[in-house]
Amino acid sequence: MVRLGLAAIARLDSVRIATEHLESVLVEMKTTGLLSVWGDYGPTVIRWIDGGMPLFTSLHTGSVLPLQTSSTGILFLAHCSREQTRERIEKERAEGIVVDDVELAALIDEARRIGFARSYGAVVPGLSAASVPVLDSQDRLVATMSVLARSEQKAFFSKAKIERMIEVAQSASRAIGWRG
Repeated sequence: MVRLGLAAIARLDSVRIATEHLESVLVEMKTTGLLSVWGDYGPTVIRWIDGGMPLFTSLHTGSVLPLQTSSTGILFLAHCSREQTRERIEKERAEGIVVDDVELAALIDEARRIGFARSYGAVVPGLSAASVPVLDSQDRLVATMSVLARSEQKAFFSKAKIERMIEVAQSASRAIGWRG
């Protein structure tokens, strides 16, 4: 019971720390973002933070994001075990969300290599996202921070903005105990 309680407290602190860091980068970028964690049904939005850019979407706190087509989902695939994600992928594929295994492996490898993932209108038409991982002291993914923009704003996710997102996520990770 004590270990379970300590694990819950650590997770709450991780969420608070990641939320504070995400809020700061959203203020800088004047846009909207979300924080997601692994929930009972997969990547789940636990914080929706409105920024300076109004976005009209069906996403909200509690939304479960697809593993194969969302930037958040790709990060979970890149950082979590196949045992953790297999059932969710099977369910998505049964529901008609099918990304070819070779293409999916390439997306996962790219996310691992460059440290972030992007999606352009794949989850919500007209909405793009860039997501970065927040890691704990054991190098485990505890959350993803996502910055959202309208898909027509192709230049929004510039190299400088992506680098800033990665920097903020790494700062949050270090505050949680990550040593990378």
